[in-house]
Amino acid sequence: MKSLNNFLVGVLMGVVGQFPGASGSTVAIVFRIYDRLITDFANLKTKLISDFRFVLTVFIGVVLGYVVCAIVLNKAMEDYKVPLYFMFGALILVQIPEIRSYTRTGEKYTVPNWLAFFVSVGIILSIFAIQHLTEFTLDTNWIVMFFAGMIVVVAMIAPGISGSTILLVLGIYEAFTGAIRHFDMSLLVPIALGGIAGALLFTKVIDHFMTVSRRSTDCAIYGLTLGSVIVVFAEAFIGISGTDMILQSVMCAIIGAIGGYALLKAARTYSDENDEC
Repeated sequence: MKSLNNFLVGVLMGVVGQFPGASGSTVAIVFRIYDRLITDFANLKTKLISDFRFVLTVFIGVVLGYVVCAIVLNKAMEDYKVPLYFMFGALILVQIPEIRSYTRTGEKYTVPNWLAFFVSVGIILSIFAIQHLTEFTLDTNWIVMFFAGMIVVVAMIAPGISGSTILLVLGIYEAFTGAIRHFDMSLLVPIALGGIAGALLFTKVIDHFMTVSRRSTDCAIYGLTLGSVIVVFAEAFIGISGTDMILQSVMCAIIGAIGGYALLKAARTYSDENDEC
């Protein structure tokens, strides 16, 4: 049962990570497994081997959720892009208080804490601005796909940063999802290698900051997540038009909020079960 729960959390991470503007690591934070995953990957010799079953179960879930969503999401995005943005925006918005609680230690916020928060929000808004102000596109080759895989995994590790959004900015989102949908091994192999490299390198960076300056890191995580919510809703409002779309968007926002609340309830149950084990 415990392994099944870990697998389902991984699936949720993969699904959420596939959606532009959203980050799979937000799910990891809400389900209280983020620290554990970062520590495991940052300390391969001492942690990953002893916790291999947990990591493998979550990893399989992430890959399955990401691949299935890549196959299904493109069609849904073509037909219901704006309502889906509202749904995912509302889903993430409900998680904000839970993520905000990470920064509450009873102490006053310091200048580095505030700086980490505002810089993180600024990074997300800058990515959004670049996406809408430029038409930058990269050619599709194995080198580009290697870095695409690295970007997606790093974004999965860094809460609030959407790998899909960055791929959209670079003009390779369709090529990336197309490689997954059509199982194009000439592109999937460099994507996988890039993902492994990103996981091994960036988790050490995150682990370092969590050890050296935990509260500022938590403030940065909060800023990244809040910035992503702003971007998702901004994207949604930019594309909205017509009464029918407004009604669909309202309904999807309600569904997203209900789903977000259910996700929080499931996360608390998951955490309670893990504490008992």
